[in-house]
Amino acid sequence: MMPPVTRGKFHIVAAKFPGRVLVIDDEALVCWSLATGLRQAGFVADTASTSTEALLLARVRPHPAVIVIDSRLHDCPAAVLLCQLRAVAPECRFVLMTTDRHEAPPAPYDALIVRKPFDLPDVVRQIGAEVARAQTG
Repeated sequence: MMPPVTRGKFHIVAAKFPGRVLVIDDEALVCWSLATGLRQAGFVADTASTSTEALLLARVRPHPAVIVIDSRLHDCPAAVLLCQLRAVAPECRFVLMTTDRHEAPPAPYDALIVRKPFDLPDVVRQIGAEVARAQTG
């Protein structure tokens, strides 16, 4: 069992970085850990494990400021899903997760690349910076 994440580790002021984040990964533990860390840092975080769930959640308003997506989903190629998500939420920023075992694909839409395994507080800070960029346009 993983220990709970404490708010003190993130050093993010929620009022400074409000925003909605959608985490898409077919690994439940990755979704849970990222969503927990993001929520404890003050973000609204939703999770999806399939492309169908992801598209439904991306349509919810307000649209996500940032969508975090695994580069290797089982039910849909990430490149296809990224195009569909861009059509649904055109102003969002993307964070593309990949592993050291797999070469990172070209970063579409100026996506930030994060390699798994990652340091949760560091990734939450990076996502916070992407949320701030999305909100400033």
